[in-house]
Amino acid sequence: MPANTRFHRTHRLVLVAAAAGLIVTACGSDGPDAYTVTEDGSDVEAADGAPGAETDTAVPVDGEFDGEIVDVIALDNSFRAETIEVRAGTAVHWENRGHNDHNVLPTDESESWGAQTEEFVPGDEYTRVFDEPGTYPYYCSIHGTKDIGMVGTVVVTDGGH
Repeated sequence: MPANTRFHRTHRLVLVAAAAGLIVTACGSDGPDAYTVTEDGSDVEAADGAPGAETDTAVPVDGEFDGEIVDVIALDNSFRAETIEVRAGTAVHWENRGHNDHNVLPTDESESWGAQTEEFVPGDEYTRVFDEPGTYPYYCSIHGTKDIGMVGTVVVTDGGH
């Protein structure tokens, strides 16, 4: 094979590999693997080393708010932590630290809490005080259903103060 043909074939392979790399990078997931997150979701850092957004929570006080706030971080395909247990009177603070729009919807459609998509775009926050013991499952309808995908549960105990 002439040297000129070998050069063009090699050059073409390098260009194809570079183009494939750009496509994978452009279409790659910016899901949970793009972040380092502690188990309780309180410390989020992007994979590129940039720190996650700081939580500055103003909690509306309606109900028996006991002053405790528990964070749930919405990343691009999951809530971190997926299941939390809190005492009645605790505020749960959701923050969208991902790159995608999300929502926080109770699986029981008769309940009126949650954040709609237009209220929970990247950087948005939502807080609710859970003052009644019970189990409160929720989900993101963009990235899951009521049963699978981006789902979470708040378990509220009477906890006694």
